[in-house]
Amino acid sequence: MFTKKTADSNSVCSAEGSCSTCSTASSRPAKNSPPEVLRAACLGKRPKVLRAACLGKHPNAGLAVVFRYAAIGLALLLACLCALSLMYPQSTYAVQGSDPLTVTVEVEGFQGSLPTLIEGSDFTKGQAIQADPRYMVDSQGNQPLASLIEEKESQGFQLVWKTDAGDNFDWFTTPITQSTTVKGSFIEADYIVRVSFNDEKTEDIEVAVPKGSSFEEAYGKALSTPSKQGYTFIRWVNSSDNSTFDFSAPVEASTTIYALYSISEPDQVVTVDADFDVPETASGKCYIGATWSVHPAQFSISGFTGELEGCSGTGSCSLPSAAAPSYTWADYNATLVSVDINAGIVTYDVTITPPGAASPNGPRNSLGLIGYQTVYFQAKVQKNFGGYLELKKASENPSLSESNSTYSLEGAIFGVYDKNGNRVAQLQTDENGQSQRSPLLPVGTYTIKEEQAPAGFANTADKSIPIHAGSVTQSTISNTPQSCLIDLVLQKVDAETKVSSPLGSATLGGAQFQVSYYDRYLTVPQLVQNTLTAFMDGEEAQSNQLSIPQSWGNPVRSWIFETDEEGKIHFSKDYFVEGDDFYYDHEGSIVLPLGTVEIKEIKAPEGYLPVENTFVVSLNESGTEPHIENWEVIEISEQVKRGDFAFSKTRQGSMERLASVPFRITSKTTRESHVLVTDENGMASTESSWTPHSQNTNKGTSADDGIWFGQDALGTQAPVDDNLGALPYDTYTVEELPCSANEGMVPVAFEITISRDKTTLDLGTVDNKPYTPEIKGEIDKRQTLFKANGLFTYTIDYRSTSSTWADEFTTTDFLTCSKEDQAHLEALTTPISSGDYDGKMNVWYQTNMTNTPAQEKIQDAENNEQKESETTEQTQESESTQESETVIVQESESVQESETAIVQESESTNAQENETANACSTNPYNPDNPNNERMYNFDNWRLWSQDLSTQESTTLFVEDLQLKEGEYITALAFEHGRVEEGFGTLSQEDEQWNRRERYENNDTLENAFDSTELSSWNNETCSQVLDALYQEKTVYAPAVLFMKATDEMLQSEDIELWNDARIDIYRNLELHDEDKDSVVQTTVQYPTNTTDNPIEKLLTTLPKTEDLGFGIVVSLIAIGTLAGAIVVSIKIRNRKSQR
Repeated sequence: MFTKKTADSNSVCSAEGSCSTCSTASSRPAKNSPPEVLRAACLGKRPKVLRAACLGKHPNAGLAVVFRYAAIGLALLLACLCALSLMYPQSTYAVQGSDPLTVTVEVEGFQGSLPTLIEGSDFTKGQAIQADPRYMVDSQGNQPLASLIEEKESQGFQLVWKTDAGDNFDWFTTPITQSTTVKGSFIEADYIVRVSFNDEKTEDIEVAVPKGSSFEEAYGKALSTPSKQGYTFIRWVNSSDNSTFDFSAPVEASTTIYALYSISEPDQVVTVDADFDVPETASGKCYIGATWSVHPAQFSISGFTGELEGCSGTGSCSLPSAAAPSYTWADYNATLVSVDINAGIVTYDVTITPPGAASPNGPRNSLGLIGYQTVYFQAKVQKNFGGYLELKKASENPSLSESNSTYSLEGAIFGVYDKNGNRVAQLQTDENGQSQRSPLLPVGTYTIKEEQAPAGFANTADKSIPIHAGSVTQSTISNTPQSCLIDLVLQKVDAETKVSSPLGSATLGGAQFQVSYYDRYLTVPQLVQNTLTAFMDGEEAQSNQLSIPQSWGNPVRSWIFETDEEGKIHFSKDYFVEGDDFYYDHEGSIVLPLGTVEIKEIKAPEGYLPVENTFVVSLNESGTEPHIENWEVIEISEQVKRGDFAFSKTRQGSMERLASVPFRITSKTTRESHVLVTDENGMASTESSWTPHSQNTNKGTSADDGIWFGQDALGTQAPVDDNLGALPYDTYTVEELPCSANEGMVPVAFEITISRDKTTLDLGTVDNKPYTPEIKGEIDKRQTLFKANGLFTYTIDYRSTSSTWADEFTTTDFLTCSKEDQAHLEALTTPISSGDYDGKMNVWYQTNMTNTPAQEKIQDAENNEQKESETTEQTQESESTQESETVIVQESESVQESETAIVQESESTNAQENETANACSTNPYNPDNPNNERMYNFDNWRLWSQDLSTQESTTLFVEDLQLKEGEYITALAFEHGRVEEGFGTLSQEDEQWNRRERYENNDTLENAFDSTELSSWNNETCSQVLDALYQEKTVYAPAVLFMKATDEMLQSEDIELWNDARIDIYRNLELHDEDKDSVVQTTVQYPTNTTDNPIEKLLTTLPKTEDLGFGIVVSLIAIGTLAGAIVVSIKIRNRKSQR
């Protein structure tokens, strides 16, 4: 169960203590009681007799008067005695003839001796003792009962007092009217837990907790979390040891618990200044609740008023031997001990004086001081100490803003906002960037918002600043000075095309500009003056019409930049030529500060005229961001230099003027090309004064057509302007075009360079000389090596290296190895070529049964020249052999005669094919070859295929020709008609034409394919080889010949396979050029340890030296050889004798 006590009830109870003593004493009869009359007198009652006497109605009236006065005197005497008794209760005197009263003290379990209290010295009869043996201090300063009481209290027992009659006894309220023995015994008692909520709205409560029970069990529930405005609840504190009280744990001693808070909403709690608002002393009322323990006595203290309001806890005895007060309001006096500003705690030492408190030097008895103990308590008061704020404005980038008149730290306005967003203060900076001090602010974190940045600075981000108790928080807020982040400073454009692409060979790159910076602004009068000047000129005020006042003097900094090829200048080191250091912003980027910038060209780019205007840009503060957006790219128009040229046209060696001769003028830079035509006097000029540019512009058909070059490299066209030269700054090629006037003459070509503006180049007279074209070509033949199966290929590439066209182009391949019956052609793939006029070609061939053509005779003659010396030496030796072979020749003549008939029949067929198959027949008209005659002689050639496409390859197989038995192809020819400049089966730029081994005999394609995987040449195998050789060929491809060595050749040694190819190119029936290329390979030498080696095979059939018949065989061979030699010798001798 729990009980609730208030200060009023306790104070009343304490006040009633002495009154009850008095009333109790007067109600009990003493041993020597006064007579009824006296008692009545004391009670203010009169007996009837006395009352009658007083009224004069009694017969013995005189006697009655005597008794009346005697009674009055006795009453006065008794009254005096009573007064003295009250004033001096411990007086040693007593009524004579009576024994003093005594009070004997006994305590259960105490083995020591306690003093016996004697009336007169220790108490006054009829009054309470007003001292408690529990707190008695002996002569040695010890408290005899303290240990026993504390031990019992820890066991859950409480000391109670009773008289020997068994009545409850209280040392402060029970009067002593007779001698008695007061016995102290220990009874099991509840612990008292006092709860102080400290929330300014909930009264304290006391809960009696039985031994072994928890607060929660005794109270019926745990306490809910209290709340206090501006504070956050921390915990319930057990004041006995400052631990956190556990409501569910068994209570082991009486105690006071209180709610501990921390300030969480400083703005809702009164703010105090630690220097001015904390008093040195304080006083007021507090409540003393339960008491426990003895040495020292402990008290539950709460309910403070005044400065210590909200404090509670456990106090202790500060006046030993006096009795412990409980459940009473008391006065307190506090003295300041310390101020912890950071923690917000003010500590006071508090002396609590209860009603009836004893005094150190006051009256005493055998039990100690008479009265109650004073209580010591240390109070810790939680305060919401405030602080102050001062702001300092600084530049985040002093190198940009210091000593610059466009920037200032004065005039920044800051709003100070609490956590709820309430604006609680405003601070403003002076010229040094320093703000005034803020008003006192509660402890906490505040948001500082810059509501107005100072001149030239960007607004800074909001900043959170904590305000600490009892201090002035000084914070520096840095602002970023505004600047202009420039990327592209200016863009040069051509004045005619209005784009950033130059005309001719002029360039927009290489122009140099000086950029000058001034740390001030143009004033309003200066701007007005510039505007008026522009107005008087009938123009709008532009940046290039502003000017820097001379009074400004030199710029603060200046730089020289150079334009790139696109005519751009970026404000960066890549474009920097020379000058001062750059300005950098807070991020390290190159910028310009606020102020004024002047830009002027100090060097014009190549091919353009200089720009005379200057450009002025004002960089004013704008917005709240670090970078302003004032800069707009300056577009500067450049006028290209333009000029003209003129000449007269004549025939070489005479003064004949050539009229209507066209000349193609071509820009070497842009490739723009137009035709200028001579007039009737052979004169030509690009000047607008000669023929206006705008007249039949660039028609190019007569001398009345104007010339105008205005196209840049991007194709942008400048408008025609008769006030300018026709040709922009550039080098031009001037080429005479063929026409009837210059027929039969070599057209002239020359170059001119326009480098001066408004200048005409006079080239004088231009004449011609006769024209003789030159034609030439090249051929490249390569081979692949054959292996055991004898399969190999040849490739043939050819091209025209002429600077002009040709009437015909023929490639001939003399298969020497076939003629010598060493290898035979089985198939071929025609080449893919570029530059053939009609895209068609013819394929011709010869066989071993075809008469030797003129071309082969020529080649044989060349070979014979090399063998003449050898033939002369061998003539005599061969004569004898020829005579012996005459018989054999005569026998073969009959066979040759039969073959001649076949050849003559074939020749008649070839003659018919030669008339119809002429690749030149489709050539365009050529006055030097009007009938498209073919110069190459295809007599004794056979047509394999006609009008084959030169744009794709065609594979032809020899077996499709149905040659006679024993007949095989010995020569091939690829016939083309007209071919253009650049004609060929391989690109003119291909590196293959420059191979060092191109004209070597062993020009071989290595590892092109593995012929051992092939068995013969057919569609499938030919395709495989073509894919392997030329899998990426599309526009070009060589001719490919698929060959197979004969069996005899494969069984032979040291055999050379020769193959020769040549080209013949013709024009105008008289111009001719040729080129040839030969390749050779020998048979593959097999390792001697392989069974495939033909020599090894032969040797295996011969007898070995250890064979028995070896000697006989050798002898027979030798005898046969000798006999044959004798027979030949006899025949030769007989023939000579016959002659």
